[in-house]
Amino acid sequence: MKADQFTKSILDLDNDILFSGVIEKSGHLNISNQRDSLDKHLKGRNAELIISESAYAVDLRKAFTTSFGSLNSICYQYSSLKILIIPVKEHVLFLVINKNVEADDLTQKVYNIINSTKELDLYS
Repeated sequence: MKADQFTKSILDLDNDILFSGVIEKSGHLNISNQRDSLDKHLKGRNAELIISESAYAVDLRKAFTTSFGSLNSICYQYSSLKILIIPVKEHVLFLVINKNVEADDLTQKVYNIINSTKELDLYS
């Protein structure tokens, strides 16, 4: 599965997922898909900052792997939405979701897709 198809399949998991994107370790957004309702939240310089910071946050937390185990996800909860970050191979899956979504349940659904996909090519 290629990156574009992967982000679409994640977006299709739930109508409350507003944005699905794959971020490289450098913080560069490689590919994404989004719903129209997201435009009011994620735009301009704020979007660039939160996306690049997310890759950095995952990289920093990998230092704790020996003490705590593998990082499954990071969730930032704001008053209007949540940002869910999931490490996938050498990349980061960046999701913007409505605040009513249970992040742990969604994380499990994402891992079900990842684990059921024989080949996941996030570079294309």
